[in-house]
Amino acid sequence: MLEDIKKELLNNPEKIKEVLEYFGFRNIVIRNTYMHFGRDDNPKSSKKSISIKLENNKFLYIHDYPKAVQKDFFSYIMEEKHVDFSDVLNEVKRVLNISNYYEHFEKRGVFGGFYEKIYKRNSGKNFTYDETILDEYQPFCNQKFLKDNISLEAQRYFGIRYDVESQGIVIPIYDQVGQIIGVKERFNYDIEDGEMKYFYSVPCSMSQTLYGYSHNYSILTNGIVYIFEAEKSVMQCYTYGIRNCVALGSGTISKKQCQMILELNPKKVIFMHDAGFELESINRNIMLLKTYSRFSEMEVGYWNYFDKGYRDKVSPSDMGKDTLQHIIQNEIKMIGDDDIDEEL
Repeated sequence: MLEDIKKELLNNPEKIKEVLEYFGFRNIVIRNTYMHFGRDDNPKSSKKSISIKLENNKFLYIHDYPKAVQKDFFSYIMEEKHVDFSDVLNEVKRVLNISNYYEHFEKRGVFGGFYEKIYKRNSGKNFTYDETILDEYQPFCNQKFLKDNISLEAQRYFGIRYDVESQGIVIPIYDQVGQIIGVKERFNYDIEDGEMKYFYSVPCSMSQTLYGYSHNYSILTNGIVYIFEAEKSVMQCYTYGIRNCVALGSGTISKKQCQMILELNPKKVIFMHDAGFELESINRNIMLLKTYSRFSEMEVGYWNYFDKGYRDKVSPSDMGKDTLQHIIQNEIKMIGDDDIDEEL
């Protein structure tokens, strides 16, 4: 979906100008194949040192020459003006006159071109909810997550709440553009192995999103993306100061999740499955992602926990910051197409 938003902006550079002006950029000039602008109204600032190519720029990068920075449109505005992803998206939504992202792009085919076949096979009605749906839960952090290496700051950042009636820790689930699509809960007491720990008080299709995507967007683009299984891992990593993480909500990546990863234009993608997850299943996830990234130079790898003595079902983020950093530095195996074929 973000690819289509960017495409619509590139086709309407006046709309890009409106967004930039709203966030305080000045002296915006639109040319045939590019536009340039200044950082602010400061007379000492260059009036045209920042540029956007209007052709061959599907990821909508902004090039800031004085800072030697190249970032995508959303990330650049977020970091330069200290605003959230939702702030930029809401302004884009306004200038493009979009009331509902799904309805707007479904009219013309959501992903267009190469990604259209991914969407058609994976299409399902996505229900979104207003933030007020969370009002029925208490805005309280919890000790259980704190003991599991999820700081109070991380709990507040990801909007963790509490369901008094069910004694559940509430985890809001957001889509790619930061809209609530469901609510997941974890019982706030010990559960025996094999018993249900999580349930959805507001059901959603996790295969249609990646947990942490909209929260961590500015850190995820054009770099390394770590893909975990569970939402808790993304919150633990935030606590450790590692922000370039998302979670599948399961062990299997979907076609829609592949498309979302590719829209980040990452240099590397590392699967961080829980120990005990079968190598064959890891390779299938890698193969699916590589199938849809054949035009990309993106590298793919995974946490190679085999024969290292880790207990089954432990996440690499469960064991603390130092262990996770050791894993990232020493236990990641990068894999190519030939490796996948051989191991399968």
